[in-house]
Amino acid sequence: MSVRIVPWLTVWAAVVVVMVRCCPQPCTCVDRAMHNLTNCAYKELENVPTGLPPNTTTLSLSANKIKLLKSKSFVNVTQVNSLWLAHNEIVTIERDTLAPLIQLKNLDISYNKIVNFPWEDLQNLTALQLIKMNNNEMVSLPKDAFSTLVDLRSLRINHNKFTTIVEGTFSPLSSLSHLQIFNNPFLCTCDLVWLRDWIATTKISVPDLQNIVCDSPDLLQGMQVTDMPELRCPVVSNTELSDREGAALNGATVVFNSSLFFIPYSLFLILNM
Repeated sequence: MSVRIVPWLTVWAAVVVVMVRCCPQPCTCVDRAMHNLTNCAYKELENVPTGLPPNTTTLSLSANKIKLLKSKSFVNVTQVNSLWLAHNEIVTIERDTLAPLIQLKNLDISYNKIVNFPWEDLQNLTALQLIKMNNNEMVSLPKDAFSTLVDLRSLRINHNKFTTIVEGTFSPLSSLSHLQIFNNPFLCTCDLVWLRDWIATTKISVPDLQNIVCDSPDLLQGMQVTDMPELRCPVVSNTELSDREGAALNGATVVFNSSLFFIPYSLFLILNM
């Protein structure tokens, strides 16, 4: 009996050695039937480690000192369905960095310093259910950023520097149930009227309405987007618009970043009392 056991012990030991060798230092790797965790969190890492186990399904790189995500960072771990990158120092994510992760369901890049995000990478990630992008420095959100994410359930883009959100941005998100957009410096012109009306009618949970406020123009600064006054928004060509943000015309018509809106004079008096 013991003679038969020894070969099996040898094989088991060899498997363990291989598994250990596949786990880069200083990470820890835990393999289970349907869940393979590679935990590299809180390790003072400045780069994504090489040699990550190809069968990794959950990869945690949270709370490190990573500043740059290179385009080939995850090409060998395409089975990852949960990627945690919160609380790093990420400024740049190169194009095609996330695109290979076609099984990704959960993406957390919150609490970084990201300005420009490779939105086109999301087109491939149709399995996504959770995106946490909050607490970054992002300024631009393309209308088609989420156009393929029909399974997305929770989206958090609060605490960024978005000044506007284009009408139709959230339309493809047929499974969305939770949306965080508060604490962005919104420019409350005609371009944002749709958001005021959409929040009032959507069945999607949009929390912290008191912090979804206008940052400009000065006339509406601090006002909740949902409390924006009725604005008469004529169709005006760009050539007719003033280049000067905040220029006042006849005391009633104001131009802000190529958006024109009208405020009744009575409301103007009330807001300035």
